[in-house]
Amino acid sequence: MAIKRMPWLKPASLKPYFLTTMCLLVGVLCVTKVFADVPSSHPIFTGTPAVHTVTYYDHVEVTVPKTIHKVASAWEAQNSILVMLGAGDKIVATTRVAKSIPAFRRFVPSIAHTALATMGHANDINVEALVALHPDILFSPYGLSPAKQHQLEQAGIAVASFHSNSLAALVERVGITGELLGPQAAIKAKQYQDYFRANEQLVKERLSTIPSKQRLKVYVASGMPLLTSGRPSLNQDWIDLGGGINVAEHWHLGPTHYGKANVNIEKIMAADPDVIIAMTAKDAQTILTSPQWHSVRAVKQHHVVVNPRGLFFWCRETSEEALQFVWLAKTLYPDLFSDLDMAHITQDFYQRFYAVTLTAAEVDDFLHPTH
Repeated sequence: MAIKRMPWLKPASLKPYFLTTMCLLVGVLCVTKVFADVPSSHPIFTGTPAVHTVTYYDHVEVTVPKTIHKVASAWEAQNSILVMLGAGDKIVATTRVAKSIPAFRRFVPSIAHTALATMGHANDINVEALVALHPDILFSPYGLSPAKQHQLEQAGIAVASFHSNSLAALVERVGITGELLGPQAAIKAKQYQDYFRANEQLVKERLSTIPSKQRLKVYVASGMPLLTSGRPSLNQDWIDLGGGINVAEHWHLGPTHYGKANVNIEKIMAADPDVIIAMTAKDAQTILTSPQWHSVRAVKQHHVVVNPRGLFFWCRETSEEALQFVWLAKTLYPDLFSDLDMAHITQDFYQRFYAVTLTAAEVDDFLHPTH
C-alpha cells in the first residue's frame, strides 16, 4: 500500500528546517570535540601565564615563564653566554665588567645603561634593585645567600645557580641556560656544545703526538702577577687541553681572590716556566719589566703573552672558552697548528654564535689586548 505524503510536508518547506538543524548539530559536535581534545589537567582561561620547569644536577628545579622577557646576571662570564643565546637585549641587570668592556658594548649597546645586579662580588647581589626591575630570572654561581635567594623567589624572580671552575661545568651550564631561555636558545646551546667538542677533538688528536716530557711548562697570572691556580680548576682544564704543563698543578695554594696574591716569586722562579700567560697587558708588562722576574725563562725569552679577550677574558667562565684552548695549543706549538688561522677562527666564531662580523682591527684587538 502506498504511503501518502501529508500535504503540509512538502520537500521545499522542509529544506530550511533541515539546514538549521544540521548546523546546530555540527556546532555542538565541534565544541564537544574541542573540549574532548583538551587534557583535563590543562588550565583553561585561568589567567595564569604559561611556565615550564627545568631540572638540572638531578635535584635543582627552576620554574620560569615559557617566554622570557627580562633576565639578570650577577656572574660576569654568564653575560656572554646570555648574549650568545639571544638574550642580550633582555638583560636588565648585570655586572660592572660587562658594562665596561668595549666589545660587550659593541655587541649589546644597551648594556652601558643597564642597572647593576651586584654591589661587587657575584653573590653580593642588590636585592632591592632586582625586585624593582623584576627580571624573570637571575643567573649566578653557586653560593648565593639562601636568605637573598628566598627574597627573590618570594618576589617572583626565579634563581638559577650553577657549578663553576671547570670546562665540563661550563659546557653543561650553556645547555641548562638554553633550556631555561626557551626552544631557540636550547638549539643554539646544542650547536655551541657540538662546536666546543669538535675543537676539543681536533686539539687532542694533534697534541697526542707530543710526549708529556716535551710539553711546555706554563704559568698563568690570573688577574695579578702572583695569583694563580692548580688542580682542580678551570685554568688547569684549559691548560691540559691546550697541551701545556701547569707549573702550579700540585702547588698548595690559598683561596683564589682577585687582588690578593697566593704564591711567591721564589716558587715561580724554581718552576721556571717556558711560557707565562697574563690576563691583562698591564700584568704582562709588570712581569716583563720587574727585576724579580728577570731570571725566569719565559721572561728571558720574551714568552710572556696576554690572554685574548672578547666579551670577557677567554680564559674564564665565558662561552669564548671554546677558543681558549685552541689559541693556547697554537701559541705553545705553532708548527703543529700552522694551518690554523686564529684570526679566521675568531671571526667565524663570533659570526656563527653572535651574528656579529668583526673587522680585522677588532679581531686583532681580541687576540692581542693592549689594555
